[in-house]
Amino acid sequence: MNEKKRSIRLLWFMKYDRKANRKAAMKNEARRERKFGAASVAASLLLSSSNSASAFVPSCSSSLRPTTTAIGVSSTKLFHWANRLDARFEERSCEDESYLQEEIAVKHKLQPISQEFTRRSILSIGVIGTTLSTLLSSSLPANADFAPGGTLLDRPVYVTYGNSEASPSRAPNNSNVLFSQDNYYKFGSAAQWIEAGSTEFPKSMPFVPSQQRYDALKKFSVRVQTSKDQLVKIGSASSGADVPDSDDPTYQLRALGLLANSFLASENSGTTNELMLARWYINEMYLRIGDYKTALQKGDQKDAETCYGYLIKAINSYLTLINRSITSKVGDQFSYL
Repeated sequence: MNEKKRSIRLLWFMKYDRKANRKAAMKNEARRERKFGAASVAASLLLSSSNSASAFVPSCSSSLRPTTTAIGVSSTKLFHWANRLDARFEERSCEDESYLQEEIAVKHKLQPISQEFTRRSILSIGVIGTTLSTLLSSSLPANADFAPGGTLLDRPVYVTYGNSEASPSRAPNNSNVLFSQDNYYKFGSAAQWIEAGSTEFPKSMPFVPSQQRYDALKKFSVRVQTSKDQLVKIGSASSGADVPDSDDPTYQLRALGLLANSFLASENSGTTNELMLARWYINEMYLRIGDYKTALQKGDQKDAETCYGYLIKAINSYLTLINRSITSKVGDQFSYL
């Protein structure tokens, strides 16, 4: 009798062990499917992101664009981006007992090929197949990267991309500027300068109620003029000691940002691309003041003049952007330097 009970108990344990192994196998399969899914998403983003928001990303010369064939990166590079994106996707839990029981009930038996794949597996295979076929007929940039704000781009990301006159002292992660969420934060590139009085760039301006713009101009116009006067004053400095630090309140740079908030965004629109553009110009002013002072301290008069020239381009680009929103009902436009 004891021998019979021992045999029954042994058979029960063997059955339980097989069930546990099937659960583990299902978990591993789900992880593989998520990895292939992330890989396909990464590849799709790399191929499609170049067309997004191109109006705010100046084109770069072809000599600066890296090219490579898909054969060298279709596996290694693809899964590199999958690993970087994997944490951004919410993983499906495999601890749901009903889910496992449903899958195990089908997969522990030999099924025809048409029934061996779940709908999720078929979808993943289809997406991956489409993506790889696209990769074989196009090129995947070898040094695609993320912008500081997390946007995946099919090109390199650096502070002077699109505008060689942008300040090289900007930190790659945008950590040493006044307003971290600017054009570089979102698009991973420098913006182009705007000619004084030009309306060619950007193509359009966001709608903001005229009363909001009127109130902001009335509040900040004097502080904007103070900022302009201070920039003119430091232009005649003969040494670095005559130039206050970039964060000195005499420049009123934060007031410029507050004015841009009221002119280029509203409660309905939120943070617009035009507002990020205005912030980029303010950040360039902030950085170029520091570059200008450093050049004077080193006694490099030529470099100091160059930095000051870019500083003037930044303030005029900002003023041109703001003036486009100043109509006769709002008030008088700002003059340029």
